[in-house]
Amino acid sequence: MSLTWKLLTTEPNNAAMNMAIDESILLAQKSRPQPTLRFFDWIRPAFSFGYFQQALEEVDMTACATHGIELVRRMTGGGTVIHGWDVTYTVIVPHGFGVLPKGIPAAYSVISDCLIRGLQRLDIGVTRQIEKSTLDDRPNVCLTNPAQYDIMLSGRKIAGVSQRRNQIGVMYQGYIALDMPPPDILALASKRPNFDRILGQKSTAINEERDTPIDRQQLKSGVTAGFAEVLGIRLMSDTLSGQEVETAKSLSHTKYTTAEWNFRR
Repeated sequence: MSLTWKLLTTEPNNAAMNMAIDESILLAQKSRPQPTLRFFDWIRPAFSFGYFQQALEEVDMTACATHGIELVRRMTGGGTVIHGWDVTYTVIVPHGFGVLPKGIPAAYSVISDCLIRGLQRLDIGVTRQIEKSTLDDRPNVCLTNPAQYDIMLSGRKIAGVSQRRNQIGVMYQGYIALDMPPPDILALASKRPNFDRILGQKSTAINEERDTPIDRQQLKSGVTAGFAEVLGIRLMSDTLSGQEVETAKSLSHTKYTTAEWNFRR
């Protein structure tokens, strides 16, 4: 019998609450372990920053506020991700559920296989980045830095993933670029000069490369099927528990909206 995962599609939230929900699901694995695939959306444009980034060095905070862009730091690593035009997902697996490999590169490879299988079901001709990323002078924005096992379309990046491991389990946070943000939003994702030129060379979005666009639900359904097929699991739709909701509300106010967390040096 195949392993059953929880499938969550949560309502759009602000940036702080989205990050808080992910952490609350991870914390809940301690008492009620069950691997989870979550899809979520954003009520406003947002930039999320990797755990080791210095957000104030990456973007102009005042300009972002003027354009209504929320800023939030993730628990996971990686570079800046632009949200609002992507489909964002999280995979949370408690220790002891050996569906994904323990090693980070091996786990990324399997998640990449899941995404590729799901996107191919939608007739999206994606490939996988084979080579490891090399250090250069590109901005630390996820779309401009294809890493090993990232998803590529027409030779440009459309999806990435990062991870956080603790004593409870492992959390993988990822995005798939469905549409491209407008130029005024893109321009604010990095203080670096010529960022727009680099972005155009290194990244794209699914609907930029298609004559017939696909919608968010089609993409989520395709990716869900990809995870089920590659991992040999069942995904059962569910909702957040009452405790997960309460924990998320608390984390949103005490952690993910605070300058201490988001803009620490």
